[in-house]
Amino acid sequence: MSARSPFEVQELCDYMVDFLHDDPATLKTCALICTSMVSSAQHHLFHEVQFGNGVKWRDGGACKRFCELITSSPHLAPLVCRVRACFTPEVLGRLGEVELPNLRYLALFRPLKDNLASKPIQEAASLICRRPIQDLKLQDLAIQSMEDFIGLFQHRVDDLDKLTLSSIHVHFIENAPVDNPLRTPKPKLKGLSYNSVMFSHSWLADASFPFDLTALEEMDIGGAMTETWRRMLDVNRLSLRKFWINAQEVNTKFTKTPVPATLLARLPALQVLTIGSLGEELNDVEILLDGIPPRHQLQLVRLMLMTRPREDMLQHLGTAFMRFGCDVEVALQPFYSPDSNKDDMVNLVKSALRELAEQGRLSVLS
Repeated sequence: MSARSPFEVQELCDYMVDFLHDDPATLKTCALICTSMVSSAQHHLFHEVQFGNGVKWRDGGACKRFCELITSSPHLAPLVCRVRACFTPEVLGRLGEVELPNLRYLALFRPLKDNLASKPIQEAASLICRRPIQDLKLQDLAIQSMEDFIGLFQHRVDDLDKLTLSSIHVHFIENAPVDNPLRTPKPKLKGLSYNSVMFSHSWLADASFPFDLTALEEMDIGGAMTETWRRMLDVNRLSLRKFWINAQEVNTKFTKTPVPATLLARLPALQVLTIGSLGEELNDVEILLDGIPPRHQLQLVRLMLMTRPREDMLQHLGTAFMRFGCDVEVALQPFYSPDSNKDDMVNLVKSALRELAEQGRLSVLS
């Protein structure tokens, strides 16, 4: 390669940027030193933006500087596709003042001990309804009432497809008003993810819940399969394409009301199945898989291992996987076994599922 060719030098810089895309600190330093890396580095550095870690006075300052930069350099605004921001008036207010035309994903988080004041709810509602946000995550929010939760969606949110609720607690739901005098249809969600094991989720079935949950294509229950979830699953069973379930839901050792082994057979449109499991209870995963007809149109089975698996159980599970012509992804959770390193776990999985690996149908994430 000749260093005299501007195109080739730029090509090399672009390659280096792609190589460093998952190391923002190093990428930023390189871009400050080498101007040829600036243009391509900006796409990585501004694709996803997060303001601090939930410390109010730090997040507010970081958001202020970001908004000033976007205002003075408007060519950066279209690069922002994902934003994670603290649920505070300062941050929400400033974000609402800048145009981010390609913002698709918005995550709002706040310490659980703080209740929501009316001002943050109003400002959050103004931000949430912004086009073209399609994926919204609310995390670690303690909401005083169902009315306050509804207030977050008081403006039209027709573009919103997916809602993720993580560690959300609604204090009072019994007197939530149902205010829809014109009987306008509620916006339909395609995806619902709920991960709040410590708190009740019965309020999702409340008549005042601001979304229609009858045509879900993606459903992640993130906890026990309660009666509320079973009813919701039954309503959406023909439309669901992606579904997450914990394998121990079929085991009477972990639940008093186990789901039937044929549960997944009742989801004819299912394409992506995610199963969370303890490594020593993989027979529960096999029970779930055995309930699926062999000619099912599954495209991907994702296995989330929460503890160290037994190799013999993995091998039996590999036989079950071979019944389907789909890809298999095994994700090793960070809290697996403290006496094993990542490489040991990855090698264990690849060895036990060797036939899948040889066919190029296995990927292992750690």
